Amino acid sequence: MPKRSTPTTSLIAFRLPSSPYSAHMARFYVRAALSYHDLSDFTEDAEIVTSEIVTNAVQHSGAQTIGLELTSLEGSRAVAIVITDPSALPPIKRDPIGDAERGRGLHIVAALTARWGWRPQGTGKAVFAILGKEG
Repeated sequence: MPKRSTPTTSLIAFRLPSSPYSAHMARFYVRAALSYHDLSDFTEDAEIVTSEIVTNAVQHSGAQTIGLELTSLEGSRAVAIVITDPSALPPIKRDPIGDAERGRGLHIVAALTARWGWRPQGTGKAVFAILGKEG
């Protein structure tokens, strides 16, 4: 998560059903929130990162719902995307074999963010990604 001492402002926070359409819904709301808060320069990367993390949560957590929060990090030009699910299993950055169609999601997240990671949250976890420069 962003440094605990870094003040944040929540731009959106809600729960999504764990369905094949969740990534599409998450991208829509992230795009709308960034536009509304005059942070559109983050939109393209934020949509991709959100989609990858939400897709992982849907595919691997076994959850009925997942949480999404988008925050701005005050004192910096950065935003954080946080996806929560009830699975305690950490995300695994795999090395895809050859032309495999799957297994590149966290590589994409790492390439597009200043920092990403996860932490336990309750009985599950929170996966976070920070775009821009932290203060």
